[in-house]
Amino acid sequence: MNISCSAEQKFFEIPYEGEAVVAGFWSPELGLCSQSVLLKWKEGKVNSLQPLDHLESYPKTTLLWDSYFLLPGWIDAHVHLALDSLDFYQCLENWAQPFLIEENIKGFLQHYLEMGIVAIRDGGDLPGFSWRAKKKVKEGVWSGPRVISVHEAVNRAGMYGRFLGRGFKDLLEWREKEIDFFGQGIDQLKVVVTGLIKFDDFQGVGPTQWTVEELGEVVEAAHKRGIPVMAHASGEEGISVAITAGVDSIEHGYYMKTGQLERMKEKGIAWVPTVAPIGNLLKYPTDRYSSHEIDTLKRILEVQLTKIREAYHLKVRLGVGTDAGAYRVPHAQSFYDEMDWMVQAGIPKLEVYRMATHENAQILGSPELGRLDVGTPMSLLQLVSDLR
Repeated sequence: MNISCSAEQKFFEIPYEGEAVVAGFWSPELGLCSQSVLLKWKEGKVNSLQPLDHLESYPKTTLLWDSYFLLPGWIDAHVHLALDSLDFYQCLENWAQPFLIEENIKGFLQHYLEMGIVAIRDGGDLPGFSWRAKKKVKEGVWSGPRVISVHEAVNRAGMYGRFLGRGFKDLLEWREKEIDFFGQGIDQLKVVVTGLIKFDDFQGVGPTQWTVEELGEVVEAAHKRGIPVMAHASGEEGISVAITAGVDSIEHGYYMKTGQLERMKEKGIAWVPTVAPIGNLLKYPTDRYSSHEIDTLKRILEVQLTKIREAYHLKVRLGVGTDAGAYRVPHAQSFYDEMDWMVQAGIPKLEVYRMATHENAQILGSPELGRLDVGTPMSLLQLVSDLR
């Protein structure tokens, strides 16, 4: 079995029973321990964590991980495995070459583990690449993090989201194909509520695709099957529709309003604000955008960070998701950008760690993830260089 060592960007192969000295640990359950600890595991699961005196001696079989801290593995709550973060349109053309896409995805999945990311939630693609990747990881054919997949999204035919799902022209067509849609297999349902934000028009957002009544019926169809619903939504109108319809998480959520955050708090709706697709365009500049677009991006970023800080103080559930695969949002590496953006928004680093582990596990519907406690599988943990 393996444990991720994000400090070295690789995995360590470890026995199913063993012990190691670590510099300390952190978890939402146990808090922070910044002194040396003896970690023991049996049958691949944590058995004990005991503080050590620096003068103690250890058996020769004890692994010395004393330059690393032990943490729960990270979880990225929003990725697109079928996109490459380099060129959206060229990547879509490459979808005609499934072997090429699958080779890319295999590399992405391995890099996630190398970077300490043990689970991801994929936002879908029409050909089903992410769903097949999920199955191959689960069957042990590919190595990689656990993949929670929406398979394909529910979007309005002829509107934004053609690469995410087949598209439904109206609610009648959705009703006709509902059973088939769920029958193909999904972990969560993703509905595209609005189009994209506009880089050249501050507060400009693509049109809302569903009424509250329409979206409410789609959400109810998922909920009666025990399936959570994530909603791609930005702009005041689209976010309000998603909240009223009872979705479980708002993805992106640009131009969020204070009253909407308060309603989300009341209803327990999580927000995954995906800062990297905007912030990284400024952090890693290119000549792709005009000076007007750059100024607009700066305004969008400032507003998004301000609302994230407000959401945190209002105690709205916040998740950490990158939208990896989007331009300038590379798989795995961008997770660290996203955490940095959350810290820049004014959230304490250990709180961001809690969101990136425990809260993301709840958003994925997998509470066994994002933990470090007795009984936690070693494969769901990681070793980091420091906690500062």
